[in-house]
Amino acid sequence: MEKVQEVLPQLFLVDINHFGQPGLGGAYIFQDDDVALFDAGTSLARDRILGALDALGVKRNQVRWIFLTHVHLDHAGGAGALLLELPNATVVVHPRGAKHLVDPTKLVASTKSAVGERFRFYGEALPIPEERLHPAQDGEIFPLGKIQVQAIYSPGHAPHHLCFFLPQRGWLFTGDAVGLYIKGRLLPTTVPPNFDLEASLATLDRLATLRPQKLLFTHFGPGEPVLIEEYRKLLLSWVERVRRHLDKTEEEAVSAIIAEIQAEGFPMGPGVSGDWSMSVRGVLGYLRRREAGG
Repeated sequence: MEKVQEVLPQLFLVDINHFGQPGLGGAYIFQDDDVALFDAGTSLARDRILGALDALGVKRNQVRWIFLTHVHLDHAGGAGALLLELPNATVVVHPRGAKHLVDPTKLVASTKSAVGERFRFYGEALPIPEERLHPAQDGEIFPLGKIQVQAIYSPGHAPHHLCFFLPQRGWLFTGDAVGLYIKGRLLPTTVPPNFDLEASLATLDRLATLRPQKLLFTHFGPGEPVLIEEYRKLLLSWVERVRRHLDKTEEEAVSAIIAEIQAEGFPMGPGVSGDWSMSVRGVLGYLRRREAGG
């Protein structure tokens, strides 16, 4: 049986073994008369997710929706491979991300550039037929058995980011909008090429107005709503930390900041250190765009 845990009633978390490590990335399965996935991992996660559906007794034709928080490959790269096995599923995605799922060429090239040698963990992104995509409108409601799922535009981490809110349950699927939540600790995820601090802060304000009862992190697992405000504080301090190194080259800044956070006891090690590097680069890009008036 694949590693699948019921984290809330009818909601199961599948550990997709992100970067070959447990506890770093997942996909959620909501099981009712209809079944939905929230995020899809990379294509390397396909068999784990299908195995979890099998273990839960879910027939492949019961899966109605794959809700993607955004099109970064660790969240959306496996959707095309899953659709080959899930004949009735429709992929819900931000309109700005849809074209990158129909033709993932630019998305794959951008990911290779951003992650470097870690690209081997991202698998192959299969194109998704346009007729199996649903570009979601902000606030749009999707039926899921007796439950409703609301799409919430949530830019900042990426301009094509959505959160998904279940108002009847108070559950909020955060994607990367509220950072990473690894082993009980929040970490910034401010990756290139489109991190935007002001948009992120506005998104956090909006998510707080939903008054969620539980946050569901793709990286990784359930968290409490107080983490929205904690992430606001973390983002502001993280951007200021990077700003102090703005006079350095990118490589020098990454090296210096990683040395700082390592000395302060932040989580490092396999699967995490590369995220730190990307998060530094994303803030450097944001600050330099601001300096240039962009």
